[in-house]
Amino acid sequence: MNYSKRDVAIGFIIIILVVVGAFYYKKVKTNKLNLIQTPAPVSIIFQEDIENSFKLDIPDDANTIELKDVSGGNGRGIATEKEILADIEDPSDNYFYQGWLQKNDELISLGQLQIAKGGWLLEYDKSKLSDAEKIIISFERVFDNKIEKKILEGSF
Repeated sequence: MNYSKRDVAIGFIIIILVVVGAFYYKKVKTNKLNLIQTPAPVSIIFQEDIENSFKLDIPDDANTIELKDVSGGNGRGIATEKEILADIEDPSDNYFYQGWLQKNDELISLGQLQIAKGGWLLEYDKSKLSDAEKIIISFERVFDNKIEKKILEGSF
């Protein structure tokens, strides 16, 4: 067989494109798996702000997730395996904040947040965290098993 230089060059380019495509596919697939399996880390500056507001120290090795405002306000918070710390406005009279865990479509109430130095605090039993997908802070008037208005939310 007699191959021209052009045929060899085209074959070489095709081989390079296949190899580069395989590496790219592997990298994209690995990045997607990493995003799904690990919660987004809380930024160091944000965590320091919360620690200063509450006058406490969150251990560096503690698993934390950031709670973001989903109500259009400027609230924020951090959830650890034992507590939720929320920097949100004081509720109006006869209203309160309630913490929730979401597992699949099931909502589990963690109770009412209490006023603390620098914001709002809720301590809870970490055994309730197994298989949890989200932590939600809601604005409530009635203490029941329904969310009236979501304020903060964070995913594991």
